[in-house]
Amino acid sequence: MHVVLLTPDREKEWQRFVEASPQATLAHLLGWRNVVEKTYRHTPYYMMAVHKSSIAGVLPLFLIRSPLFGRFLVTAPYLSYGGLLANDAQAAGVLVEAAREVALQQSAKYVEIRSLMQVGQGLLLKEMYCTFLVPLHEGPDVVWNRFEGGRARKAIRRALKSGVVVERGHHLRDQFADVVSRHMRDLGTPFHRVPFYQSIIEEFPEQAEIWMARHGDRYIAGVLLVACKETIYDLYAADLREYRAVAPTSLLLWEAMRSACDRGFAYFDFGRSRWDSGTFFFKRQWGGRPVPLFYEYHLALARNLPDMDPTNASFRWAIALWKRLPVFVAKALGPLIIRDIP
Repeated sequence: MHVVLLTPDREKEWQRFVEASPQATLAHLLGWRNVVEKTYRHTPYYMMAVHKSSIAGVLPLFLIRSPLFGRFLVTAPYLSYGGLLANDAQAAGVLVEAAREVALQQSAKYVEIRSLMQVGQGLLLKEMYCTFLVPLHEGPDVVWNRFEGGRARKAIRRALKSGVVVERGHHLRDQFADVVSRHMRDLGTPFHRVPFYQSIIEEFPEQAEIWMARHGDRYIAGVLLVACKETIYDLYAADLREYRAVAPTSLLLWEAMRSACDRGFAYFDFGRSRWDSGTFFFKRQWGGRPVPLFYEYHLALARNLPDMDPTNASFRWAIALWKRLPVFVAKALGPLIIRDIP
C-alpha cells in the first residue's frame, strides 16, 4: 500500500472510486476541486492510497495560504463535509500519514478532515456540528406531514398568502448573489461573489440549481442546491431581513424538496449547524434527523484546535464592524476574507 498524488491520467479512476463509494459526497467530485482551484487558487493535494495498482482510498485536501490564519490543509473547503474515503483501516492510515507529511513539508499549522464517519488514526476530534438529512423517498405528502409541530407548514402557507412567487434557473445567479451579500452582511459574515457561484454552475450544469423567491418585482430570498448521487445539498440559503416575516425561505425549501421527491432523490441535506443553535432548531422542524459531523485534526505547528466559527468570541469585534459596512464595501472585501475561511 502506498500513496500517490492524483495526476490527470488517473482522474477517471478517481471518479470511478468515488462513484462506487456509498460514503462519497459532493466534496469528493473533481468538479468541486475545480470550483475551489479556479475561484480562489488554493492548491489541491488529492491523494490516493493504491494497492496493487487499484485505488483503496482517497483524501481530497487543499493547502490554504492565509495572511489571517496562516497555512493549513483542509478537506471539503466551503462545504460541510467530505473527507477521507477508504476501503479499510490500512488505506485510511497511509492517507493520514501522507497528510501529516505534506503538512510538515508545507509548514502547515494543521490538517483538518471533515467527515460523516470518524477516521481515528490518532487524529484529534471536534464535535461541534451536525447536518440534517430529510428523507424524501416516501414522497412529498409524507414529507409534508412529517414537519415538526406545524411551524414549517404555517410558514409556507404564509408565504403563499403574501404573494411570494418561486422561480428557478441559472439565469438568476446575479440576483442570488445580491441577496446573499445583503443577508450575510447583516449577519456580520463575509460572503462569496458571483464568480464562485458561476464556477459551481459551470462545473455542475445539470446538478446545480438556483431557486429564488420574488415579492412583486423584488427578489427577496434564494437557495443554491447541488445534487450528488441520491442527495440534494442545500449549499447556501439567504433572505432579506425586511421580508423575513413572510417566510420566503420556507417556501423555497418546500418547493425544492417537493421537486426533489418528484425526481426520485432520497435525501435533502440542510448542511452544517452547531448543535442546539438557532439554525439547528430551524432545520429540525423539517422532519429530518441530525447527523453528527466529525472534524478531525492533526496539529503540526498549532497548539490548539482551530476555531473559525462565527460564535468564537475572538471574532466579535470583526462581526460588529462588518454589520456596519455599506453593502458595496462588504461586496468588495468579502471574497478577500472568505477565501481564507473554508
